[in-house]
Amino acid sequence: MGEQSCGKSFMLNHLVGTTFDGSAMRCTEGVWMSLVNTKECIYVALDFEGLRSLERTPQEDASKMFHKFQDGVKLFESDPKIFQARLCIIIKDVPEADKDGIIKEFQLKLDKLVEEEGGDNFITKMYGGGLNIITWPVFKDVAWFEKLSKIKIKLDKQKTKYENAKTFLQNTKVIMAKLKICDWSSLNENLIHIRVATLKRLLSIAVTYGIEQKDPIFEPLMNHDSEEPIDGPIDFLNDDKPIKLFPDDDDHVDEFFIQLSEYLRNHFEKTTQLRKESSDDNKWFSNFDRFLKDIIKRRTSRVQNWYMQNTVKFPQDNSDIIDGKYALDQKIGELARLWTLCGLTCHQCGLKCIKNCENHDHTENHDCLTDHKCHFPCHFTEAHNDYPTPGCRHKAGHKGKHACAKMIHLCGKACFLIDKLNCQKVCSKEIGHDDGEHLCQSKRNHYCGKDCSLSIHDTKEDYCCPNKCIISYEEEHDFHRCENTICPIQCPIPDCKERCQSDDHFHALQQVNHFCGKEHQCRELCEEDGICNVVTEPKKQEAIYKGRVEGTVITYTKYIQLNEKLKCNKKIPPNEFEHTGKHTHKEEEAFHYCNKKCQFCEYYCTLPYGHEQQIHETKHGNMTQTEFTGEDNEFEYAGVGDQGTFVLCNLVSNTQNIDL
Repeated sequence: MGEQSCGKSFMLNHLVGTTFDGSAMRCTEGVWMSLVNTKECIYVALDFEGLRSLERTPQEDASKMFHKFQDGVKLFESDPKIFQARLCIIIKDVPEADKDGIIKEFQLKLDKLVEEEGGDNFITKMYGGGLNIITWPVFKDVAWFEKLSKIKIKLDKQKTKYENAKTFLQNTKVIMAKLKICDWSSLNENLIHIRVATLKRLLSIAVTYGIEQKDPIFEPLMNHDSEEPIDGPIDFLNDDKPIKLFPDDDDHVDEFFIQLSEYLRNHFEKTTQLRKESSDDNKWFSNFDRFLKDIIKRRTSRVQNWYMQNTVKFPQDNSDIIDGKYALDQKIGELARLWTLCGLTCHQCGLKCIKNCENHDHTENHDCLTDHKCHFPCHFTEAHNDYPTPGCRHKAGHKGKHACAKMIHLCGKACFLIDKLNCQKVCSKEIGHDDGEHLCQSKRNHYCGKDCSLSIHDTKEDYCCPNKCIISYEEEHDFHRCENTICPIQCPIPDCKERCQSDDHFHALQQVNHFCGKEHQCRELCEEDGICNVVTEPKKQEAIYKGRVEGTVITYTKYIQLNEKLKCNKKIPPNEFEHTGKHTHKEEEAFHYCNKKCQFCEYYCTLPYGHEQQIHETKHGNMTQTEFTGEDNEFEYAGVGDQGTFVLCNLVSNTQNIDL
């Protein structure tokens, strides 16, 4: 920055290698940006339009600029991301003999400014990297270029301000947007909100595929600060496509699960064991369930690591970070529940059901998702001369010996307990047995088959177990117990979808609470006095300003401040309905704003709620509640497209004595 035609563009071009040329004009207009790539870093140079006033000297121009800096710096909260530059003040065309005196004179002016403003002076707040006052030789002197080389050495010794260009670009855009809408809140808070919003937007595809983008370009899970991919293998099976673990919509969850579980089951059977060759379906089911859980664990651990790496640099007690973590936990919980297998007995054979345990049609259709046929060879091999031995005719998972349909090895007449739940239908005794009682291979272990006794209908629960009793029909009993051994009631904490932690299926018949046994995030709003957070956003409708002169109607978008209560950040302990103490969005040193507004711009007071100071303070916005009148009856109005600018209360009050 500096006065017009002082050689700013020329100096930048020779300092870092930019190509500013005043946009082919004699003087730069506006602000121009140029990038210079080096092996170590990227230099970003900004060339500003020159200062020049016909009424003021260059020294007065610089003084006015410094005072504008001083006015502006009061608006921004101290932020290490934006105020770490080094201020270099160059005084040009200084003879060697005069340089010490000029530097001393300039230093005295800055010292006076610092003394007037104290710790709030713009040099201390804006330039954490320090200050240099440098006298510069006249242009024709060879020392002009020698001085440039010395400055370049100092510049190169400075640390880079951003880890990558993506972060720099995002910060620059956010700062420009905040300036546009007069939002003086912490830049860090905005960056946290943007980061968490980005992660939440990507959360669904991250959990579903384990990547950030599938089409049109494949993008793995990335650390958005270092631009490095997240460590850990992406889940691939038979091809180069990541495993899809979630359906595209909630309407076809059951169909999706059956299709994808078949794909994973085929891979498992190909690499581990075919189900039809397993003599112990319990063991096969246990191994398959462990295989699925391992895939889910790998996916969830990668996604959790992805979220952690992208938020680790931010305060972990921030409400946005906590909210994002809650959304992640909910999605991971949903994934785990989707891939929890049923494990009860198939309705058509003796194998275990491998549908999702929350499958909607489970009340009438437990399914092992096989052809339900036994694929083992006939047990009576001595009766067969041909090879291979014929296969068993019974249902898969049956008890007793395997018998084919080619020859009559067993009685084969209808079992007298054919109406019982687990009957294999045909008598398994020897041909021509003389006891007169036809009994299948289930022997005397036929199940009762009546409805399970778990049925609750009260103010807390309304549940009826859909399963059938598996107690032997010969055992006298009035209480019917099904195959399920766990409590099926859902945890009573709002938004928790987990099941009760009890292993007692009839846990609900007692006067108990069905907690899942896990810690829960409190979702209540903060109840502390004052305002938790203040946000600046465009007003939904446009406001209209009508001038006194006919035809001067100006439509504009009005930016306003809104207050909001944040969600409590406390955890509810396991097996409890609520935590101790009040709901608060931050447990330690929670700040709550005063709820008073400036009468001119309607910006909230930035002091803590209940402050002792009698006068309220704020970082003012546009004076939307103030009417301005001109001293003269004439003014220039260019018509449609004419632009205005905001007027801040504190800047007007400096010159026109507006008291708040």
